[in-house]
Amino acid sequence: MTSSSPFARPDRNTVLIAALGLVLIAGGLVAALMLLSPAVPEALALDPSTVVAPYGQDELPSGAIHEVSLVAAAGTMRLDGVDVDNVWSFNGSVPGPEIRIQLGDTVKITVQNDLDVATAVHWHGIRVPNGMDGVPGITQDPIAPGSSFVYEFTPPDVGTYWYHSHKRGNEQLERGLYGAFVVEDAEPAAYSQDVTLLVDDWLLDQVGQLDTDFDSSEDLHHNGRWGNALSVNAEILPTITAAPGERLRLRLVNASNGRIYQLRFGELDAVAIAMDGFYVDRPLPVDGLEIAPGNRVDIDVTIPVDAKGSFVIADSLLSFSPVPLMTLEVSGDPVDPPSFAPPTAPVPDWSDAIEWEPNGTFELSLIGDEDIAEDQPTGLAGDFGGVFGWAINGRAWPDHRTHVASLGQAEKLRFVNDSGAFHPMHLHGQFFQVVARNGVPVREGHFRDTVLLNSTDTVDIVVVPTDVGVWALHCHIQLHAEYGMFTLYEVR
Repeated sequence: MTSSSPFARPDRNTVLIAALGLVLIAGGLVAALMLLSPAVPEALALDPSTVVAPYGQDELPSGAIHEVSLVAAAGTMRLDGVDVDNVWSFNGSVPGPEIRIQLGDTVKITVQNDLDVATAVHWHGIRVPNGMDGVPGITQDPIAPGSSFVYEFTPPDVGTYWYHSHKRGNEQLERGLYGAFVVEDAEPAAYSQDVTLLVDDWLLDQVGQLDTDFDSSEDLHHNGRWGNALSVNAEILPTITAAPGERLRLRLVNASNGRIYQLRFGELDAVAIAMDGFYVDRPLPVDGLEIAPGNRVDIDVTIPVDAKGSFVIADSLLSFSPVPLMTLEVSGDPVDPPSFAPPTAPVPDWSDAIEWEPNGTFELSLIGDEDIAEDQPTGLAGDFGGVFGWAINGRAWPDHRTHVASLGQAEKLRFVNDSGAFHPMHLHGQFFQVVARNGVPVREGHFRDTVLLNSTDTVDIVVVPTDVGVWALHCHIQLHAEYGMFTLYEVR
């Protein structure tokens, strides 16, 4: 073994000389790289005037006309062996009936309100004419008790969507007023099964009944209402059955009022093929994927031909031990797996838009009694004590400033969250791409209508408005929207 001399601390002059040498070397390297690297011509920078949405009002195939009747009424549902009272539903079931059509089909949906309170129905994610968007006080009058309203539109995009009450959502959606809406491809891929799964959570009391404190102060001040019972299509831990070799398309919808899910598919061969309705440009890993309230994800799952037994699909957001959502039970004789490439669609790369200055900034915060007069109600639900509100740029709805956008003109919007809470921000009528998160360029490879901001996030999105009208922009945690985190986005 050789001995080493003791470490000697360098003196100040030695440090300065070494630092100067490093600076000179670094400067030389930078200069060399600048000489060797070709300059990026100004013309190659992403120009907002060249950014065009890959979807629009193209001519659609001529399809069928579907007449649908939805009756909103009070009732009960069976949940985990208990008859739950105080439930509201469409056509007596939670979720309401799935509406499934093909691209080019038209729907005429008559909503009859048999509740004791007003309601309205929003077609989440579907690019409908502005007057059909279902936001009371903005695009239509609320549907009064005993009255009806006819929604008529032809969805211009294939995908997984859903419908839900947009009147006092913190109560009406929580009681069960929602359902799935699927627009199929003209030639759907040959999946063995195509299944829609609405994931929800319910806040139940000790005897299994719905907790009717929909305006809990604790929930209001934090991340909204999170339940203690997780369900899929209003069943606790349901089972999907499949044979070995089958290939499934699972359309997951987060119908919760506030809960975020982080998916775990374990050993299953699963990839995401669509987000918020639109196909991705390449299949994405599913494990660890977060879906916030309002988000949808379509998942392509192939069952191995030698598989047998149970596979658990779970949520792992709040636990190192994933919480089961549903079980995939594999049994029977194997079948030949359908063979086709997962459906995808080209998605333009707009990530260079990180260099653009924002056309609008939306700062998300909780404002307290020092900001709001005691006699001033806040929020769509109404904070009758007038003590606080969830705000956008310091304003809690109905105090707001409408953001005005130009049809077909790309713009960057920035969301800044300093509130300490989650905020899934949902834009009606338009789709967008996330281009930066906390100053770091993002290339997700898909469009969205809802983006989740964590407690201290800054998120930049690019929108190319394609549908004119005055549209809602709000947090999809229902209590946050109802108590003020709500504004308007006008496309002219």
